[in-house]
Amino acid sequence: MPISKQPLAYLLSSSLLVIACSSGDDGASASATDDTTVTTSDGASDTATTTAGSATASSSSAGPGGTDSESQGGTTTQGGESESDSDPTDTTAPTTDDTTTTGQVSATDSDTDTGTGTGTDTDTGTGTDTDTDTDTDTDTGPDTDTDTGEPPPCEPGGGGEVFDLLWIANTNQGSVSKINAATMTEVARYYTDPVQSGASSPSRTSVSLDGRYVVVSNRDTGSVTKIAANEENCVDKNGDGIIQTSKDKAQILPYAQEECILWTTKVTVNNHQWGPRATAFGIPKWNTETCKYESEKVWIGYMVTSTNARMARLNSYTGEIEATADIPNFPLYGSYSPYGAAIDPEGNVWTTGVFSKAAIRIDAETLEVTRWDSPFTDSHYGMTVDQEGRVWFANWQGHGGISYFDPINEQWSVIAGTAGHIYRGIAADGKGGIWAASNNAGAFGCGVLEIDGKGLAIKQHHKFAQCGTPLGVGFDGKGKLWYVDYSGWTWQMDPVTQEKKQLVVPNLHYTYSDFTGSGLSGVVPQ
Repeated sequence: MPISKQPLAYLLSSSLLVIACSSGDDGASASATDDTTVTTSDGASDTATTTAGSATASSSSAGPGGTDSESQGGTTTQGGESESDSDPTDTTAPTTDDTTTTGQVSATDSDTDTGTGTGTDTDTGTGTDTDTDTDTDTDTGPDTDTDTGEPPPCEPGGGGEVFDLLWIANTNQGSVSKINAATMTEVARYYTDPVQSGASSPSRTSVSLDGRYVVVSNRDTGSVTKIAANEENCVDKNGDGIIQTSKDKAQILPYAQEECILWTTKVTVNNHQWGPRATAFGIPKWNTETCKYESEKVWIGYMVTSTNARMARLNSYTGEIEATADIPNFPLYGSYSPYGAAIDPEGNVWTTGVFSKAAIRIDAETLEVTRWDSPFTDSHYGMTVDQEGRVWFANWQGHGGISYFDPINEQWSVIAGTAGHIYRGIAADGKGGIWAASNNAGAFGCGVLEIDGKGLAIKQHHKFAQCGTPLGVGFDGKGKLWYVDYSGWTWQMDPVTQEKKQLVVPNLHYTYSDFTGSGLSGVVPQ
């Protein structure tokens, strides 16, 4: 897949991921913080079925129910070192020998102007003294203006458009909320599957590089849905000349009537553990002639059977599966599908298994699958990739710290002082910082941990006045942090002033991946 190397203006919209949370995830509160404002939300086959937003179907979960946050069991990994290090603060360990590669792949798929000027200015006084002042100003230098007759090449981000949205999945309602980051207002809601209920269990969300679209994965109905953020990109399906779409949080149109829903693709059977989780837009190609992105893909990870994990590459415009790559020696816990997805600067997709120590890369072009296992007691939950291509993991159990893998030197590390906690979502801020949602465990407790990704050390732990179960972290177009709480709200924080504002978003939210789009835009070469 071609990778754009053009400069990129920061076009950011926000997407959100929501996942059904384990029992006991309802919140506890933490101590209050200064500068807090509270705002309400007013202000399994390779042949997928794709519908263009007009299907009517019913579905129920036929698989194990409920939770992605079950207690850790015995996790077995293959193709890597099986040893564990009881002292994860010993930060670096080489794992060159712990690499497994497989190639199980299935694909369908001049004007020059010279000016000379001369002038004589004479100023003669009328008094008894005659003052004749003559200034001669001659410009004989060439004034060269080269014009090829063609417009300058366009660059990504042209037109001055900025999409500053958050996309938070409402897991128990079967919908996704679109939130304006600038106004802190929930501006629309959409059903994410034809069942139009929490039976779909929407979870991970991902935003396209230009911020115009979001995809949402539904775990319990095995489907993925694409939604347009702006009416100009919606489709007038009934031909009445008006886009029928949600205008606020209270107006959720029936799935078949919502004209900003572009397609829904069913990738696997109705099964909670098998359902799609790993979800990420790829890096599209920038066409300098049309000044548009093209060849855009969506990556989705799911289970085909209880022992067969798959990463699919979808055509972003049609929802069709173009190619698939089977992931060997998977699943790594229960029958849970690939748990997260993030794109690196080269356009490759990375994933992992819940409660595992694996870093798995799928080559975007060849679909070759390569896996590295941590020598530490990693127990992965959330994941992200930074500008340098390092893959970061928030660990739920195991050593309970923040770890990362550097694919250049094939070394794993754990940030000193982060162990002994429970982390969920994790995000890179594009400026060298790494931020992780911490739950009520360990010395930090409930809040967000800030790490200096350059110095590889803890910088600060941030507390919030109301803190239940922090899940997702991401950044909006102005660089402000957003953390999503499972219990029904989200917080905005200015990383510089640390001013905090709360927005109440009704329903339960299991969102902890790239719900703002900052993860993808942050790795694109600038």
